[in-house]
Amino acid sequence: MTKSEQEKFRRKHIRWTFAGRRTRLLFVGIILSASAPENASAHGMDSDVSPSTGKQQPREAPAIELTGPPLPPQDASRPAIMLAHAIVVRTSPAQGGVGPEDIGKVEVWYDAGIRDAFAALAVVSAAGERVDKRDAAIDSADPSHVSVSVNKLTPGKYTVRYRALSADGHLVSGAWEFEVRP
Repeated sequence: MTKSEQEKFRRKHIRWTFAGRRTRLLFVGIILSASAPENASAHGMDSDVSPSTGKQQPREAPAIELTGPPLPPQDASRPAIMLAHAIVVRTSPAQGGVGPEDIGKVEVWYDAGIRDAFAALAVVSAAGERVDKRDAAIDSADPSHVSVSVNKLTPGKYTVRYRALSADGHLVSGAWEFEVRP
């Protein structure tokens, strides 16, 4: 690009930038004039005339008391606020514990009720074989309790994998191990 072409481009760019800036300033001026004190009453704002300047001054808005529906009574047996995801509070057999060969079922209790949609509980042997009956279910009397049936287990280590959708909508999952001894 020659010097004269560069100069033409620069002049054209400056004009375009100036026009854009002028349009933006005009728009801001319109907005500001619409909210100016002399137009305040037209926009639902109260104002007073200042004795010293003779211009209108905005009046302080009255305080508004915010109210809402009454809060439900608090149940003393439940925490006031439940913001965290469901966590495991107890297992049977215990985490890292020992269970009998004829245990019958493996159970987990959460700190709060869980949703039925994604509740899962699986028992896996050390060889990687699933040994539960694939009938994991939430206890109808206690929505924080999930169990799965198992046949008689052989001695060895087992891993229990759990997954649940907590009441706050978050999916929680994890695992624990237990051992069966003869």
